[in-house]
Amino acid sequence: MKHVCAVAIEGSSDTTGYTLEGFFLAMAMYPDVQRKAQAELDKVVGLNRLPDHNDSDELVYINAVVKEALRWHTVMPQGVWHRTIADDEFNGYFIPGGTTILTNIWSILHDPKAYENPNDFCPDRFIKNGQLNPAVRDPTDYMFGFGRRICPGRHLAIPSLFINIASILHVFDISLPLDDNGRPIPIEYTETHGLLSRPENLPCVVKPRSAAAEALIRDAQRTAALTAAL
Repeated sequence: MKHVCAVAIEGSSDTTGYTLEGFFLAMAMYPDVQRKAQAELDKVVGLNRLPDHNDSDELVYINAVVKEALRWHTVMPQGVWHRTIADDEFNGYFIPGGTTILTNIWSILHDPKAYENPNDFCPDRFIKNGQLNPAVRDPTDYMFGFGRRICPGRHLAIPSLFINIASILHVFDISLPLDDNGRPIPIEYTETHGLLSRPENLPCVVKPRSAAAEALIRDAQRTAALTAAL
């Protein structure tokens, strides 16, 4: 069982990592989103500890940031390819056996009919009346595949993204680099193309938010070192 769990974690490491890279870029490009998320964390979690999974229900905006991070930077733009084992028909289309099938996940998650201004990073699109809006297309329903071949690691990936994003925003400020005149250097969002996609450039400046945040970071480092030594 231990090894099975390890495989599930390892299998999601690249996709989770690339999603976090896109998240870092989004926070640098959309500072208003970052400040709003940090304000929610300060209110719910306080300044004396890191967020944990028990905070999830109250961190509505953070959950929306997670959904938008999955949507905005689509790590697997064409999903995982599959092949039909027999002739089939779908919505009037005949699909011969042995046909390679791919799903345009990127198009689904950037559909302007489902998401207004889909190229903008806007977590508020998932919120209505202070709660997550179930009427909005949920990226987690598409990111991990479909049917019996759906990714079994999704139940680890989503909580992992939540705790990573919440913890990062709680203790770090993420910004664009500055030019010689102290002005932010604008960047263009570009990404690699292939089975997995990641940002081509990640010119972010990451600093602790405060002395209290730095103390939390160092305490987390010590705890991680002690845990690893056990």
